[in-house]
Amino acid sequence: MCKHTISPCTSMDSTPKEKVCIIGSGNWGSAISIGVGNNCKRLSYCHSKINMWVFDEDVTLPNGETEKLSRVINTKHENIKYLKGVQLPDNVIAVPDLTTACRDATLLIFVLPHQFLPPLLR
Repeated sequence: MCKHTISPCTSMDSTPKEKVCIIGSGNWGSAISIGVGNNCKRLSYCHSKINMWVFDEDVTLPNGETEKLSRVINTKHENIKYLKGVQLPDNVIAVPDLTTACRDATLLIFVLPHQFLPPLLR
């Protein structure tokens, strides 16, 4: 529970809302985005939109065409490469630029292999 609340859903004052960013969009990042996205939709002290940083790559659609993974996540609300067949909340926004994804975030959730952290955080 946030320190600025009297209950998980009731804000005591006009304290700025928590803004969450998930860093990583593989199977763990996508799976965690479901719970985080659904919780942030219902909690009054959180922004409802969740940015999820995506290492953008081309993915092949069922029709054989290729498209950027971030675009697929944002339009189909599914990570067809790492969590195929599982619907992601519509308030989870795939963002391919790390700086943009993290901008103004008050909570960062790192969900990626540890060996990717040093070059990512430079």
